[in-house]
Amino acid sequence: MKRTKTAITVLLVLISVVSFGQVEFTKYTIVPEGVAESWWARSHADINDDGLMDFFVIDNNAGGGALLWYETAPGFGESKRHVIAETSPEGKPFAAGDLACGDIDNDGDIDVLGPASPGEWGGSKEPTVLYWYENPGWKAHKIGVFPCFVKDFDLVDLNADGKLDVAATTHVNRKMFVFRQDDPENWTKAAEIYVEHLHEGQHVGDVDGDGDVDVVSTGFCFFNPGGDMTAPWSVRNIDPYWNTEDGYSWEYNATKIVCADVDDDGRDEVFISCSEKFRTRIAWYDLDPNYTDKWIRHEIGQNAYSHTVQVGDMDNDGDLDVISGNNGDQGDPEYSPVILFLQEDNKWSAQVLTLKGAYNSYMGDADGDGDLDFFRYSGHVGTSYELWLNDTVNE
Repeated sequence: MKRTKTAITVLLVLISVVSFGQVEFTKYTIVPEGVAESWWARSHADINDDGLMDFFVIDNNAGGGALLWYETAPGFGESKRHVIAETSPEGKPFAAGDLACGDIDNDGDIDVLGPASPGEWGGSKEPTVLYWYENPGWKAHKIGVFPCFVKDFDLVDLNADGKLDVAATTHVNRKMFVFRQDDPENWTKAAEIYVEHLHEGQHVGDVDGDGDVDVVSTGFCFFNPGGDMTAPWSVRNIDPYWNTEDGYSWEYNATKIVCADVDDDGRDEVFISCSEKFRTRIAWYDLDPNYTDKWIRHEIGQNAYSHTVQVGDMDNDGDLDVISGNNGDQGDPEYSPVILFLQEDNKWSAQVLTLKGAYNSYMGDADGDGDLDFFRYSGHVGTSYELWLNDTVNE
Protein backbone atom coordinates (compact mmCIF):
# COMPACT_ATOMS: atom_id res chain seq x y z
CA MET A 1 0.00 0.00 0.00
CA LYS A 2 1.46 3.37 -1.00
CA ARG A 3 1.67 6.01 1.71
CA THR A 4 2.86 9.49 0.76
CA LYS A 5 2.87 12.71 2.75
CA THR A 6 1.56 15.78 0.95
CA ALA A 7 2.08 19.29 2.32
CA ILE A 8 3.16 21.87 -0.28
CA THR A 9 2.87 25.54 0.67
CA VAL A 10 3.02 28.60 -1.64
CA LEU A 11 2.25 32.29 -1.18
CA LEU A 12 -0.74 33.65 -3.09
CA VAL A 13 -2.26 37.12 -3.33
CA LEU A 14 -5.01 37.06 -0.69
CA ILE A 15 -7.26 39.36 1.25
CA SER A 16 -5.92 39.82 4.81
CA VAL A 17 -2.90 37.60 4.15
CA VAL A 18 -1.17 36.12 7.17
CA SER A 19 1.01 33.06 7.60
CA PHE A 20 -0.05 30.34 9.99
CA GLY A 21 -0.16 26.57 10.13
CA GLN A 22 -0.60 23.90 7.56
CA VAL A 23 -2.32 20.52 7.43
CA GLU A 24 -0.55 17.28 6.55
CA PHE A 25 -2.22 14.37 4.82
CA THR A 26 -1.50 10.70 4.13
CA LYS A 27 -2.58 9.86 0.60
CA TYR A 28 -4.22 6.61 -0.58
CA THR A 29 -5.48 5.57 -4.01
CA ILE A 30 -8.77 3.87 -3.17
CA VAL A 31 -9.93 3.32 -6.77
CA PRO A 32 -7.07 2.43 -9.13
CA GLU A 33 -6.12 4.08 -12.38
CA GLY A 34 -8.38 3.32 -15.33
CA VAL A 35 -11.58 2.63 -13.35
CA ALA A 36 -13.15 5.99 -12.50
CA GLU A 37 -14.40 7.08 -15.94
CA SER A 38 -16.36 10.36 -15.99
CA TRP A 39 -17.23 10.10 -12.29
CA TRP A 40 -18.79 13.56 -12.12
CA ALA A 41 -21.54 12.55 -9.69
CA ARG A 42 -20.58 11.13 -6.27
CA SER A 43 -22.09 11.24 -2.78
CA HIS A 44 -20.38 10.13 0.45
CA ALA A 45 -21.76 8.44 3.57
CA ASP A 46 -21.19 5.40 5.81
CA ILE A 47 -23.39 3.13 3.70
CA ASN A 48 -22.77 -0.18 5.50
CA ASP A 49 -22.48 1.23 9.05
CA ASP A 50 -18.91 0.08 9.66
CA GLY A 51 -17.58 3.47 10.79
CA LEU A 52 -15.85 4.26 7.47
CA MET A 53 -17.14 6.69 4.85
CA ASP A 54 -18.13 4.95 1.61
CA PHE A 55 -19.48 6.58 -1.53
CA PHE A 56 -22.13 6.31 -4.21
CA VAL A 57 -21.17 7.05 -7.82
CA ILE A 58 -22.65 7.06 -11.31
CA ASP A 59 -20.32 5.40 -13.79
CA ASN A 60 -19.74 7.41 -16.99
CA ASN A 61 -21.95 10.46 -16.48
CA ALA A 62 -21.01 11.74 -19.94
CA GLY A 63 -22.99 9.02 -21.73
CA GLY A 64 -24.86 7.30 -18.93
CA GLY A 65 -23.90 4.27 -16.86
CA ALA A 66 -24.59 2.13 -13.80
CA LEU A 67 -25.50 3.33 -10.30
CA LEU A 68 -22.85 1.97 -7.93
CA TRP A 69 -21.55 2.16 -4.40
CA TYR A 70 -17.99 1.60 -3.26
CA GLU A 71 -17.15 0.13 0.11
CA THR A 72 -14.13 1.74 1.74
CA ALA A 73 -11.61 -0.93 2.77
CA PRO A 74 -10.13 -1.13 6.27
CA GLY A 75 -6.63 0.26 5.90
CA PHE A 76 -7.78 2.22 2.82
CA GLY A 77 -6.68 -0.18 0.14
CA GLU A 78 -8.74 -0.65 -3.03
CA SER A 79 -12.45 -0.02 -2.43
CA LYS A 80 -14.95 -2.78 -3.23
CA ARG A 81 -17.43 -2.13 -6.06
CA HIS A 82 -21.14 -2.90 -5.58
CA VAL A 83 -23.81 -2.55 -8.29
CA ILE A 84 -27.10 -0.96 -7.19
CA ALA A 85 -28.63 -0.97 -10.68
CA GLU A 86 -27.22 -1.23 -14.21
CA THR A 87 -30.27 0.61 -15.57
CA SER A 88 -33.43 2.24 -14.26
CA PRO A 89 -36.81 0.40 -14.20
CA GLU A 90 -37.53 1.61 -17.74
CA GLY A 91 -34.10 0.45 -18.95
CA LYS A 92 -32.27 3.78 -19.10
CA PRO A 93 -28.75 4.41 -17.83
CA PHE A 94 -28.05 6.85 -14.99
CA ALA A 95 -26.41 10.27 -15.31
CA ALA A 96 -26.34 13.69 -13.64
CA GLY A 97 -23.85 16.36 -12.74
CA ASP A 98 -24.34 15.58 -9.06
CA LEU A 99 -25.66 12.91 -6.71
CA ALA A 100 -27.19 12.90 -3.21
CA CYS A 101 -27.91 10.35 -0.50
CA GLY A 102 -29.67 10.20 2.87
CA ASP A 103 -32.19 8.26 4.95
CA ILE A 104 -35.24 8.91 2.77
CA ASP A 105 -37.60 6.45 4.49
CA ASN A 106 -36.35 7.13 8.04
CA ASP A 107 -35.43 3.49 8.70
CA GLY A 108 -31.83 4.15 9.75
CA ASP A 109 -30.19 3.20 6.42
CA ILE A 110 -28.62 5.47 3.82
CA ASP A 111 -30.61 5.55 0.56
CA VAL A 112 -29.55 7.19 -2.70
CA LEU A 113 -31.04 9.11 -5.61
CA GLY A 114 -30.98 7.44 -9.04
CA PRO A 115 -31.40 9.90 -11.96
CA ALA A 116 -32.12 8.04 -15.21
CA SER A 117 -30.66 9.96 -18.16
CA PRO A 118 -28.65 9.34 -21.35
CA GLY A 119 -25.96 11.69 -19.98
CA GLU A 120 -24.92 15.29 -20.44
CA TRP A 121 -23.07 14.47 -23.65
CA GLY A 122 -25.42 11.63 -24.53
CA GLY A 123 -28.64 13.70 -24.52
CA SER A 124 -28.80 16.74 -22.24
CA LYS A 125 -32.17 17.86 -23.64
CA GLU A 126 -33.88 14.54 -22.95
CA PRO A 127 -35.95 14.07 -19.77
CA THR A 128 -34.42 12.78 -16.55
CA VAL A 129 -36.58 10.40 -14.51
CA LEU A 130 -35.60 10.55 -10.84
CA TYR A 131 -35.85 7.50 -8.57
CA TRP A 132 -34.64 6.82 -5.06
CA TYR A 133 -33.11 3.46 -4.26
CA GLU A 134 -33.90 1.86 -0.92
CA ASN A 135 -31.15 0.40 1.26
CA PRO A 136 -31.05 -2.56 1.83
CA GLY A 137 -32.06 -4.39 -1.31
CA TRP A 138 -31.98 -1.31 -3.57
CA LYS A 139 -35.62 -1.30 -4.62
CA ALA A 140 -36.42 1.62 -6.94
CA HIS A 141 -39.11 4.21 -6.04
CA LYS A 142 -40.08 6.97 -8.47
CA ILE A 143 -39.91 10.62 -7.39
CA GLY A 144 -40.65 12.58 -10.55
CA VAL A 145 -39.50 13.75 -13.99
CA PHE A 146 -37.26 16.64 -15.02
CA PRO A 147 -37.49 17.95 -18.60
CA CYS A 148 -33.72 17.71 -19.21
CA PHE A 149 -30.33 16.84 -17.70
CA VAL A 150 -29.90 17.71 -14.01
CA LYS A 151 -26.75 19.56 -12.99
CA ASP A 152 -27.19 19.60 -9.20
CA PHE A 153 -29.08 17.74 -6.47
CA ASP A 154 -29.58 18.35 -2.76
CA LEU A 155 -31.48 15.89 -0.59
CA VAL A 156 -32.52 17.76 2.56
CA ASP A 157 -35.51 18.50 4.80
CA LEU A 158 -36.39 21.85 3.27
CA ASN A 159 -39.48 22.64 5.37
CA ALA A 160 -38.64 21.04 8.75
CA ASP A 161 -41.33 18.34 8.57
CA GLY A 162 -38.91 15.49 9.29
CA LYS A 163 -38.81 14.21 5.69
CA LEU A 164 -36.07 14.66 3.10
CA ASP A 165 -37.00 16.65 0.00
CA VAL A 166 -35.18 17.19 -3.31
CA ALA A 167 -33.88 20.47 -4.74
CA ALA A 168 -32.34 20.40 -8.22
CA THR A 169 -30.95 22.72 -10.90
CA THR A 170 -31.23 22.08 -14.64
CA HIS A 171 -29.16 23.95 -17.24
CA VAL A 172 -30.87 23.52 -20.60
CA ASN A 173 -34.16 25.05 -19.40
CA ARG A 174 -32.57 27.15 -16.61
CA LYS A 175 -34.82 26.09 -13.77
CA MET A 176 -34.65 25.26 -10.07
CA PHE A 177 -37.02 22.50 -8.98
CA VAL A 178 -38.26 21.34 -5.58
CA PHE A 179 -39.89 17.95 -5.07
CA ARG A 180 -41.52 17.69 -1.63
CA GLN A 181 -41.69 14.30 0.03
CA ASP A 182 -45.19 13.62 1.36
CA ASP A 183 -44.19 10.04 2.17
CA PRO A 184 -41.51 7.81 0.62
CA GLU A 185 -43.91 6.64 -2.11
CA ASN A 186 -45.47 10.04 -2.85
CA TRP A 187 -43.70 13.20 -3.96
CA THR A 188 -45.11 16.56 -5.08
CA LYS A 189 -43.41 19.06 -7.37
CA ALA A 190 -43.63 22.12 -5.10
CA ALA A 191 -41.56 24.59 -7.13
CA GLU A 192 -40.38 25.05 -10.72
CA ILE A 193 -38.66 28.43 -11.13
CA TYR A 194 -37.04 29.85 -14.26
CA VAL A 195 -34.10 32.22 -13.86
CA GLU A 196 -32.17 33.61 -16.81
CA HIS A 197 -28.50 32.50 -16.67
CA LEU A 198 -29.15 29.67 -14.22
CA HIS A 199 -26.60 26.95 -14.91
CA GLU A 200 -24.68 25.00 -12.25
CA GLY A 201 -23.50 25.19 -8.65
CA GLN A 202 -26.20 24.54 -6.04
CA HIS A 203 -26.27 24.10 -2.29
CA VAL A 204 -28.76 24.65 0.54
CA GLY A 205 -28.85 26.41 3.90
CA ASP A 206 -30.90 28.75 6.08
CA VAL A 207 -29.55 31.95 4.57
CA ASP A 208 -32.11 34.33 6.13
CA GLY A 209 -32.35 32.62 9.51
CA ASP A 210 -36.12 31.97 9.40
CA GLY A 211 -35.87 28.24 10.12
CA ASP A 212 -36.54 27.06 6.55
CA VAL A 213 -33.76 25.82 4.27
CA ASP A 214 -33.17 28.04 1.24
CA VAL A 215 -31.62 27.04 -2.10
CA VAL A 216 -28.67 28.84 -3.70
CA SER A 217 -27.79 28.15 -7.34
CA THR A 218 -25.47 29.91 -9.80
CA GLY A 219 -25.24 32.88 -7.41
CA PHE A 220 -29.02 33.26 -7.05
CA CYS A 221 -30.70 32.74 -3.67
CA PHE A 222 -34.17 31.13 -3.70
CA PHE A 223 -35.85 31.95 -0.39
CA ASN A 224 -38.07 29.16 0.92
CA PRO A 225 -41.69 30.24 1.61
CA GLY A 226 -42.09 27.39 4.13
CA GLY A 227 -45.13 25.19 4.69
CA ASP A 228 -45.85 23.00 1.69
CA MET A 229 -43.43 25.19 -0.33
CA THR A 230 -45.91 25.84 -3.13
CA ALA A 231 -46.13 29.57 -2.37
CA PRO A 232 -43.87 31.86 -4.44
CA TRP A 233 -40.14 31.59 -3.78
CA SER A 234 -38.46 35.01 -3.68
CA VAL A 235 -35.31 35.05 -5.84
CA ARG A 236 -32.37 37.40 -5.30
CA ASN A 237 -29.11 37.72 -7.24
CA ILE A 238 -26.33 37.66 -4.64
CA ASP A 239 -23.75 39.21 -6.99
CA PRO A 240 -24.05 39.61 -10.80
CA TYR A 241 -20.29 38.98 -10.96
CA TRP A 242 -21.11 35.26 -11.11
CA ASN A 243 -23.85 35.11 -13.75
CA THR A 244 -23.63 37.63 -16.57
CA GLU A 245 -22.99 35.58 -19.75
CA ASP A 246 -25.73 35.18 -22.35
CA GLY A 247 -26.13 31.84 -24.10
CA TYR A 248 -26.13 28.17 -23.10
CA SER A 249 -22.45 27.28 -23.37
CA TRP A 250 -21.05 24.91 -20.73
CA GLU A 251 -18.51 27.67 -20.00
CA TYR A 252 -21.09 30.29 -19.04
CA ASN A 253 -22.38 31.13 -15.55
CA ALA A 254 -20.83 28.04 -13.99
CA THR A 255 -20.23 28.09 -10.23
CA LYS A 256 -19.61 25.91 -7.19
CA ILE A 257 -21.47 26.86 -4.00
CA VAL A 258 -21.49 25.87 -0.33
CA CYS A 259 -23.72 27.29 2.41
CA ALA A 260 -22.21 27.32 5.92
CA ASP A 261 -22.30 29.51 9.03
CA VAL A 262 -18.79 30.97 8.98
CA ASP A 263 -19.38 33.83 11.45
CA ASP A 264 -21.50 32.02 14.08
CA ASP A 265 -24.51 34.30 13.67
CA GLY A 266 -27.02 31.44 13.34
CA ARG A 267 -27.48 31.99 9.59
CA ASP A 268 -25.71 30.29 6.71
CA GLU A 269 -23.41 32.35 4.54
CA VAL A 270 -22.77 31.56 0.86
CA PHE A 271 -19.35 30.52 -0.47
CA ILE A 272 -18.93 30.84 -4.25
CA SER A 273 -16.29 30.12 -6.88
CA CYS A 274 -16.36 29.92 -10.68
CA SER A 275 -16.18 26.32 -11.87
CA GLU A 276 -15.27 27.02 -15.49
CA LYS A 277 -13.87 30.16 -17.18
CA PHE A 278 -13.91 33.93 -16.67
CA ARG A 279 -13.60 34.43 -12.89
CA THR A 280 -10.94 33.53 -10.33
CA ARG A 281 -12.39 34.97 -7.11
CA ILE A 282 -13.10 32.75 -4.09
CA ALA A 283 -15.51 34.59 -1.75
CA TRP A 284 -18.24 34.29 0.82
CA TYR A 285 -21.35 36.44 1.15
CA ASP A 286 -23.35 37.45 4.20
CA LEU A 287 -26.95 38.62 3.88
CA ASP A 288 -27.33 41.85 5.85
CA PRO A 289 -29.95 40.98 8.52
CA ASN A 290 -31.61 44.39 8.07
CA TYR A 291 -32.26 43.89 4.35
CA THR A 292 -33.74 41.28 2.01
CA ASP A 293 -31.25 41.92 -0.80
CA LYS A 294 -28.05 43.46 0.56
CA TRP A 295 -25.04 41.13 0.52
CA ILE A 296 -21.67 41.76 2.14
CA ARG A 297 -18.80 40.24 0.17
CA HIS A 298 -15.71 38.79 1.85
CA GLU A 299 -12.89 37.73 -0.47
CA ILE A 300 -10.76 34.73 0.46
CA GLY A 301 -8.32 34.41 -2.45
CA GLN A 302 -7.99 33.43 -6.08
CA ASN A 303 -8.15 30.16 -8.05
CA ALA A 304 -9.19 29.51 -11.65
CA TYR A 305 -11.57 26.77 -12.86
CA SER A 306 -12.54 26.11 -9.24
CA HIS A 307 -14.77 23.08 -9.79
CA THR A 308 -14.32 22.06 -6.16
CA VAL A 309 -15.34 24.22 -3.21
CA GLN A 310 -15.63 22.55 0.20
CA VAL A 311 -16.00 24.22 3.60
CA GLY A 312 -15.14 22.77 7.01
CA ASP A 313 -12.71 23.00 9.93
CA MET A 314 -9.69 21.21 8.49
CA ASP A 315 -7.20 22.09 11.25
CA ASN A 316 -9.61 21.66 14.20
CA ASP A 317 -9.10 25.21 15.49
CA GLY A 318 -12.80 26.14 15.58
CA ASP A 319 -12.79 28.21 12.37
CA LEU A 320 -14.16 27.09 9.00
CA ASP A 321 -11.60 26.59 6.25
CA VAL A 322 -12.04 26.26 2.47
CA ILE A 323 -10.68 23.87 -0.15
CA SER A 324 -10.72 25.18 -3.74
CA GLY A 325 -9.79 22.78 -6.53
CA ASN A 326 -8.86 23.84 -10.05
CA ASN A 327 -10.34 21.41 -12.60
CA GLY A 328 -7.26 19.50 -13.70
CA ASP A 329 -8.60 19.11 -17.25
CA GLN A 330 -8.91 22.84 -17.96
CA GLY A 331 -6.28 25.54 -18.28
CA ASP A 332 -2.69 24.42 -17.68
CA PRO A 333 -2.58 20.68 -16.79
CA GLU A 334 0.77 21.23 -15.08
CA TYR A 335 -0.60 24.05 -12.93
CA SER A 336 -4.07 23.21 -11.61
CA PRO A 337 -3.82 24.16 -7.92
CA VAL A 338 -5.85 22.56 -5.17
CA ILE A 339 -5.66 25.15 -2.39
CA LEU A 340 -6.52 24.78 1.28
CA PHE A 341 -7.41 28.24 2.60
CA LEU A 342 -6.96 28.08 6.37
CA GLN A 343 -8.88 30.66 8.38
CA GLU A 344 -8.05 32.30 11.67
CA ASP A 345 -10.33 35.18 12.77
CA ASN A 346 -11.32 35.94 9.14
CA LYS A 347 -7.70 36.03 7.98
CA TRP A 348 -6.71 33.45 5.39
CA SER A 349 -3.52 31.56 4.67
CA ALA A 350 -3.02 29.40 1.56
CA GLN A 351 -1.57 25.89 1.37
CA VAL A 352 -1.37 24.24 -2.06
CA LEU A 353 -2.09 20.53 -1.69
CA THR A 354 -1.31 19.56 -5.28
CA LEU A 355 -0.92 21.17 -8.70
CA LYS A 356 -2.76 18.32 -10.43
CA GLY A 357 -6.36 19.45 -9.92
CA ALA A 358 -9.59 18.44 -8.16
CA TYR A 359 -13.07 18.14 -9.67
CA ASN A 360 -16.30 17.82 -7.65
CA SER A 361 -14.15 16.60 -4.76
CA TYR A 362 -15.37 16.13 -1.20
CA MET A 363 -14.44 16.98 2.39
CA GLY A 364 -15.60 14.61 5.16
CA ASP A 365 -14.44 12.48 8.10
CA ALA A 366 -13.57 9.28 6.26
CA ASP A 367 -12.20 7.31 9.21
CA GLY A 368 -14.29 8.69 12.09
CA ASP A 369 -11.31 10.08 14.00
CA GLY A 370 -12.72 13.57 14.42
CA ASP A 371 -10.93 15.53 11.69
CA LEU A 372 -11.96 16.18 8.09
CA ASP A 373 -10.36 14.30 5.22
CA PHE A 374 -10.38 14.93 1.47
CA PHE A 375 -11.62 12.67 -1.35
CA ARG A 376 -9.92 13.85 -4.56
CA TYR A 377 -10.98 13.32 -8.18
CA SER A 378 -8.46 15.06 -10.46
CA GLY A 379 -10.66 16.29 -13.32
CA HIS A 380 -13.81 15.61 -15.30
CA VAL A 381 -11.92 12.95 -17.28
CA GLY A 382 -10.02 11.62 -14.27
CA THR A 383 -9.59 7.86 -14.07
CA SER A 384 -8.71 7.13 -10.40
CA TYR A 385 -9.96 8.22 -6.97
CA GLU A 386 -7.90 9.26 -3.96
CA LEU A 387 -8.45 9.64 -0.22
CA TRP A 388 -6.26 12.14 1.61
CA LEU A 389 -6.41 11.35 5.32
CA ASN A 390 -5.95 14.38 7.55
CA ASP A 391 -3.19 13.79 10.12
CA THR A 392 -4.26 16.65 12.44
CA VAL A 393 -5.60 14.53 15.31
CA ASN A 394 -2.57 12.24 15.14
CA GLU A 395 -0.02 15.02 15.57
